[in-house]
Amino acid sequence: MTEAPLPHYPRGLVQPQGAYRFGLEALLLAAFAAQILRERRSAKRECAVAELGSGCGAALLGVALHSPAAVCLGLEREAALVAAARANAGALGLSGRVRFLVADVAAPLPQDAGPHDMALANPPWGLGGSGRPSPSGMREQALRAESTPGGDAFPIFCAAAQRLLRHKGAFCCIVPASALTRICAALEGARLGLRRVLPLRPHSGDAATRLLLLAQKGARAEPVLCSPLTLHCRGATSGSSWTRAALSFCPWLAQDPAASGPQPHGDAS
Repeated sequence: MTEAPLPHYPRGLVQPQGAYRFGLEALLLAAFAAQILRERRSAKRECAVAELGSGCGAALLGVALHSPAAVCLGLEREAALVAAARANAGALGLSGRVRFLVADVAAPLPQDAGPHDMALANPPWGLGGSGRPSPSGMREQALRAESTPGGDAFPIFCAAAQRLLRHKGAFCCIVPASALTRICAALEGARLGLRRVLPLRPHSGDAATRLLLLAQKGARAEPVLCSPLTLHCRGATSGSSWTRAALSFCPWLAQDPAASGPQPHGDAS
């Protein structure tokens, strides 16, 4: 991965009180999406990138910093998070090509919200009715999908991505490994062919806990299973515990004090 334009990013991003704090997943998703853009040679030509459930903008702004030719749109239903994302874009000097709109991905998308070359998402992972409810409404919406049919947000986010993308457009998302069957069913239902699976594991020898997925609109599901990316050095007692491979994939991991390991969930809502 190329050197981050702002080495201290994402420190200092505005996050409204009561919202779910973005973490490791947002940074890894941004790095993965930027890698896909480079592979498609989209990093050198203008391309349209959208994020579903963009939160305070951490993932989408990371893509914009990595890919100077990307014109980005974040869709988020919480007005407080949209205001924070706009402030963050302004502080990074990205307001000219990154915008955020208040929009519910379960509802009809804004008329000017497509077609896009890429969509990314860190959807709520929990099923409605599972786990202990959070006293914060914004945090609860980021964790679970109480109001969606069946209490599962994956089909809603995949269907929204399908509507946003142009033919052969890419959909990048991050999910827990335990939800693989759910996300595969949602992708198939939205006619998004799974093309790549990158497992993420905490330490060498551990089972993967997170999956970065690439799907493509209008493509057959023929997934390539990549070698796992190991995030931490086992037994590290001082300094950074990130592996060289993890920092090469996403240098910003070392700059985020909150991203010391996999979080229960990322920043999508």
